[in-house]
Amino acid sequence: MEGDLKREDWLRQARLALLRGGVEAVRVEKLARALGVTKGSFYWHFTGREELLEALLREWENEVREILQQIGPGPAERRFRALVRLLEQRARLSEEGKVPSDAAIFAWASVDPAIALRVNRAEEGRIRLLKRILGHGDRIELFYLVWLGFVARGQRVPATRKRFPEIARMMRRLLSTPGIGSADL
Repeated sequence: MEGDLKREDWLRQARLALLRGGVEAVRVEKLARALGVTKGSFYWHFTGREELLEALLREWENEVREILQQIGPGPAERRFRALVRLLEQRARLSEEGKVPSDAAIFAWASVDPAIALRVNRAEEGRIRLLKRILGHGDRIELFYLVWLGFVARGQRVPATRKRFPEIARMMRRLLSTPGIGSADL
């Protein structure tokens, strides 16, 4: 089993640990135990815990570009609907540790000022990029803030995460309603 483990296996287990227990839960020994291997196996893929934590943060920082590539070209409204569907998928996948979790990263940022700076910078970039690619101006920022609220509430009350498809439909309707914008709020 140890020889079969890949870097992605360690990252997946680390994503789950970060989501379920915060940054303090991302410990080589704990991850190895959860994977059923010795911690020596870890060092084939990472030089240490700091490299693993950096990899977790970096993949989250780069996630929006990957998401936008998956959305592809087309009219802004079609791209927005594709974004919402993709976020629904990714919310589910983050629960399985297959993709980064916004909830886990934001929780980490709340206890580490250096991480908070990087997260804040990445969020500003995300909003700018989403506005440029998808249009909707202030509506995208409103959607992003709703997403953050959903993520925060889902971390405290996991059962609410099942409501994301319903919440996403409401946001799509709201954002496609003519006349709804920052001046109208």
